[in-house]
Order: sequence, then C-alpha cells, then structure tokens
Amino acid sequence: MPSSVFTRVAGIALVLSVTATAIVTAAPADVAMIKSRQDKLRDMGSALKQIDDELKRRSPDWDNVIQPNVQILHDRSPFLQKWFPKGSGPEAGAKTYALPAIWQKGDDFAKHARGMIAEAAKLEQVFAKKDASELRAQVIALGKTCKGCHDDYRSPDYEKDAEQ
Repeated sequence: MPSSVFTRVAGIALVLSVTATAIVTAAPADVAMIKSRQDKLRDMGSALKQIDDELKRRSPDWDNVIQPNVQILHDRSPFLQKWFPKGSGPEAGAKTYALPAIWQKGDDFAKHARGMIAEAAKLEQVFAKKDASELRAQVIALGKTCKGCHDDYRSPDYEKDAEQ
C-alpha cells in the first residue's frame, strides 16, 4: 500500500512539474509577443506623427518622409487584431496597456480595427494625390480612429507613463 501512495504522489509531482515547466516556458514567448506588438504600435504612432509634422513644413518631403510612413500605416493596420490573441493581456505577466475589454468585447474591437484599415487605405489614396491639405484632413481622420480605440481599449496609465 505505501508504494502505491508513493507512486501516486510521484505521479502527481511529475504532472505538476511538467505543468509548471510549460507555464514557465510559455511566459517568455507571450512577453516577446507583447513587446513586439507594442513596438509595432509605437512605430505606427510615430509614423502618423512624422506625417503630421512633415505636413507643417513649407515644402513637405513626399518621397522620403511621408510616403514611407504612409506605407507603415497601410501595411500594418490589417494585422491589428492578430496582435491581440487571447492570453496576451495583463494575465501574461508582462507590462501591457491593453485593457481586458479588448478580449471581452472582441466584436467592438474588431470594428475599431476595420476602421483603422479603412482609414489607412484612404490615407494611401489621398497620399497619391500629393495634396497637403487633403492629406492633413485624412491624417486627422486617422488620428481620431486611433484615439477612438485607445479611449476604449488602452489603459490611461499609458499617458501617465509616457509623460515620465
């Protein structure tokens, strides 16, 4: 009888050990994915700001500044939803400003993502005209789309941390 108790305890210990190892080894991948997402989103924010800043210049550099940044926004926006898989929120153990509402209100978040895709496509179309005032208006429209999602799905701590 004692050997069967030992066998059960050893079996449970083995299962717990394997489970703990799986959890520990999964965490770095989640952290890396969150970091990658944050970097891509920061790049998109920077791209929008660079376009806006360039449009304030007397003679904007359409080819070397505006075009590559329009391309970043256009190319990355279709991936927004994929950057937020289940399990990549605060529960992953990494610092993230993504609110749980992203996963709780998936349909609404998807609507925001589709809005971003549409506005980024319009940005690319307007860019092709090289009309600074029309592009400025589209930059504002795209910025409002970003803000709408941030208001609902990004922690206000982001702004506080960005100020520091």
